[in-house]
Amino acid sequence: MAISNAVLNTAPTSITVTGGSALTFTSMAPGAKNELIVSADTDLRTRRTMTVEAKMAKPAVGAPNGYSQQRMTVLYRKPKLLANGKIIVNTVRVEMAYDVETTQTEIQELMDVGAQTLFDADFTALWKAGNPA
Repeated sequence: MAISNAVLNTAPTSITVTGGSALTFTSMAPGAKNELIVSADTDLRTRRTMTVEAKMAKPAVGAPNGYSQQRMTVLYRKPKLLANGKIIVNTVRVEMAYDVETTQTEIQELMDVGAQTLFDADFTALWKAGNPA
């Protein structure tokens, strides 16, 4: 199915991951609480990392209600050692922005729908092959 006919759930009972192996992230260094690493990765060249950022709303003169949007970002990086010896970094960025007047229920819907776009079968061709049709 194509994304033009995608079906995603709003207000699902749960969105859970089953199976697989646990990937544990720890703080990269004291005081670097938003920089995380997979400490089990012993090769520093290919160590997986995650950066978590939260930008809180601030007064903004031009904004409709006088405040900027809140913006939360998670950036996951997975370096890959290529056959030619070079290293590239595969990434996934998840970002959510919302107005300060957004309710907790509306925020949860943004989270639920956003999460589903990463694993729902309707979006597989987009993520794997760049084909939105």
